[in-house]
Amino acid sequence: EIAELPRRGPTIVAGSTGANAATARLIGAVARAPNGAVVLRDLDMDLDEAAWGLIAEGAPTHPQAMLARLLASIGVARAEVVKLGEADARARFLSEAMRPADSTHLWFASRPEPALDGVALIEADNEAEEALAAAIALRETLAAPGRTAALVTPDPKIARRVAAELARWDVEVENSAGATLGATEEGVFARLAVAAARDFTPAAVAALLGSPLLSVGREPDAYLAAARALELGTLRAPLPTDGLADLAAAAAAARAAVEDLHAHRALKSLRPDDLAAAEALLRDIAAALAPLVAVQRGPLAGFIGAHAQALQALAAPEPPGEAITQLLDDWMLAAGEGFECGLGDYADMFETLVAERAPPGPRGHPRLAILGLLEARLLNFDRLVLAGLDETLWPPAARTDAFLNRQMRADLGLTPPERRLGQTAQDFVAALGTHDVVLTRAKKRDGSPTVASRFLRRIEALAGEAAMGSISGRRYLELARRLDRAEPSPPATRPIPAPPLALRPRGLSVTRIETLIRDPYAIYAERILRLSPLPPVGQGSTAAAIGNVWHDLLEDYANDGPWTRARLEVLAEAAFATLNEDAAFRALRWPRILEALDFFFAFDAERREAEPQIFIEAEGKLTLELGDGSPFALSGRADRIEIGPDGLATIIDYKTGAPPGLREVEVGFAPQLTLEAALLKRGGFPGVADVETAQAIYLKLGGPGGGKPRYVKFKDVSFAEVAERHFDDLMKLLNAYRDPKRGYPSRPFAKFVARGADYDHLARVAEWALAEGEET
Repeated sequence: EIAELPRRGPTIVAGSTGANAATARLIGAVARAPNGAVVLRDLDMDLDEAAWGLIAEGAPTHPQAMLARLLASIGVARAEVVKLGEADARARFLSEAMRPADSTHLWFASRPEPALDGVALIEADNEAEEALAAAIALRETLAAPGRTAALVTPDPKIARRVAAELARWDVEVENSAGATLGATEEGVFARLAVAAARDFTPAAVAALLGSPLLSVGREPDAYLAAARALELGTLRAPLPTDGLADLAAAAAAARAAVEDLHAHRALKSLRPDDLAAAEALLRDIAAALAPLVAVQRGPLAGFIGAHAQALQALAAPEPPGEAITQLLDDWMLAAGEGFECGLGDYADMFETLVAERAPPGPRGHPRLAILGLLEARLLNFDRLVLAGLDETLWPPAARTDAFLNRQMRADLGLTPPERRLGQTAQDFVAALGTHDVVLTRAKKRDGSPTVASRFLRRIEALAGEAAMGSISGRRYLELARRLDRAEPSPPATRPIPAPPLALRPRGLSVTRIETLIRDPYAIYAERILRLSPLPPVGQGSTAAAIGNVWHDLLEDYANDGPWTRARLEVLAEAAFATLNEDAAFRALRWPRILEALDFFFAFDAERREAEPQIFIEAEGKLTLELGDGSPFALSGRADRIEIGPDGLATIIDYKTGAPPGLREVEVGFAPQLTLEAALLKRGGFPGVADVETAQAIYLKLGGPGGGKPRYVKFKDVSFAEVAERHFDDLMKLLNAYRDPKRGYPSRPFAKFVARGADYDHLARVAEWALAEGEET
C-alpha cells in the first residue's frame, strides 16, 4: 500500500535493526517502495557466506543477528545490498573476532591484523578505581580544544560514579539516563505529598516533614519547632491501631507517651505548648492533603487540580516550585474531562510522569556526555569510553522465562532470551568503530570477583597476547592511583574511653550489669554521654511492649485471687485489649497468647500446691561499698520470688523472648538471676526475708520454645554457689572501674553482643572490627 501512495520525495529508513516485528514490516514496505531506501547500519558485508548462514539459521548472540533477521523479513539477500563504503581494517578485524563459534577454526587459516591502534584497555581492581580512571580519560579530552568524549555504559551505577568523579574538576556532565524532575527537591516534595495523601501513616508524614519546601503557612523557626515536636512526640509514640486517622486520639497518645515514666529524655523535654504546636501542624498537614484524599475516585483532571491545591497549601506562603506547577498545568490541559481513576492509580501515573520529565536548568558540559547503549547509537564523539565490560553487565545475563521455554517461545513467534546479548554485541562493535576508544572493566564489583566480557575475550583470542599488551590503559590507572594516593593511615583501634571517676555511674541494675560485662562501651554512651536511641517512627506492638503487658497481667493475677483459668483470661482480654484492636495481632498472636495462658495457669497451680510465699515484681536495691570507699547502688526487679516451707527461695523470670543459654549464665555473661539471688540473700528486697536461693527458672511465655519452664541447673555446682561467685566477680569488676585508667571498651566479647547493637555506629565498629580479626 505504501508503494502505491504518491510521493513528493524519497522515504529513507536509517539506523534501525528492526528489532520490533512491526518495525521490521514497516522497513520492508519502505524498501519495496519505488522511492524508498533503507540504510542498514554496520551490516557486515565481508563475512563469508558459510558464517553468515550460521547467523541466519539462529545465532541470537551475534552482533549481526538482528540485521540477518531484518533482511529475511524484507526478503532481500545480503549479496543484493549495495555498499555505501568499504570497511576499514578495524571493522574487518572485529568481523573476524565476532564470527560464530562454529566457524572460528578459520582463524588459523587467515588471521587479520589486530588493527587496535587508538584503543586502550583499563582493567581496574574495583568499581571505584574503574570510575576514576574512566573520568580521567574523559577529562583528558577537554585539554584539546574542540574534542568531544562520551562515556557509554549499560550500568547506571557506573554512570553515577563517573559523574561524581568528574565533579572533582567542577565538570558537570549530563547523564542521559540520570536526572529527572522526580529527583529534584520540588519533585520529591510533590511525590511525598501524594504518598502521604495515599497512606497517612507516621512514616509518610515523617518523610514529608523532611522536605525543605514544607511550611504550611508558618515562619521557618515556628515550623522547625513544631515539626520537631510532631516527630518526637506523635510520630514516635505508640499510636492507636488506626494510626493517624483520628487526630485527637493521636494527640492523646503523644501526651501519654511524653508523660510515661520510661519516656526518652528527648520526649520528656517537650512542653505542653510544644505538643499543642505539633497537634496544630499535623492538623494543618491533614487539611492541606484533604482535597487530594477526598477524590478517592474520579476524572484525572480532578486529581491533578487537587494535587496542585494541596501543594500550594503545604508550601504556603511560598510556591511549591515552578517546574512542578508547569508540569501539572500541562497535564491538566492534556487530561480532558474523562479518564476516571483512583488515588492509587494517580500516584502511579504521577511517579511515571516525573520520572520521564527532565529537570530545568543547565544540561551539563557541551563536550562531554554520559550515554546508555541506545543513545550512543545516534551520536558521534571523538573519544568513547566503553565502561562495564564484564559478564552480566555488558553483555547482560540472558533472562529465562519460568513459564515459556525456548521451544514454546519459538512456536509463539517470540524472540529467544539471548536477543539482548546480540543487540549489546552490535552496540559494542559499532562503538569500537570510533578511532579513539577506551575500554574499562573491574576485576571486582561489590566485593565479588567478575568475569571479563566475552567480547573482550574474543578480541584477545584473535589478537594475541602481544597485541593486547600494546593497548594497555595502565597510564590511566596510574593517574587514578596517584590522584588518590595518600600516606597509609594507621588502622582504627577499638575505642576504650576512660572518663573521670566523677562521671562514672554510681549505680546500675542487674540487667545493665550484664551490659557492662558484654559491651562496656554501651554503658559509657548511655550513662556517661547520656545518649539513648529514640523509639522508631510509627512503632507498633514491639516485643518490649508485649513483654510489659505480660508482666502487668501476671502481676494483677498473682496479687489477688481467685486463681482460676477464667479469671486469668478475663484479665488477659483487658490487658491486651488495645493490641487486639489490630486485626493482624488478634488473628496471629492472640491464639498463641491463649496457649501461653493455659501453660501458665497449670504451672502456677502446681507451684501454689506447696503454699509458698509469693512476691510479684519485687523491687530490690543494695548499696555496696567499693574498695575506695565509694558507694554503688545495685538494683533489680524480680518478676516472681517464691519462698517455700523449707525457707529456700526460687526466683522466676518471665520471658517473652529467648532466654539465655545455661552456659552463658554459669560463666557470668547473663548474671541477672544470680545477682538477684545475691541481693535477696543480703536483704536487698524490702519485705522479703533474707534467704538463700535454691533454684531459678526462666518461664518462656508463648512463641517458639514456649510453654516449658527452663530450670537453671549446673552440672557440678549449685545455683547458690554460682550466685556467690558472680557477686564476688561483680565486686572485682566494679572496683576495677574505680581505676582512672580503666576504660569502657566496645564489644570486648563480640560473640556475646547482639549484631547491630545501639551504639555500634558511635563506636565505629565497622572501622576496627575486621582489622582486629573480628567478624562484624
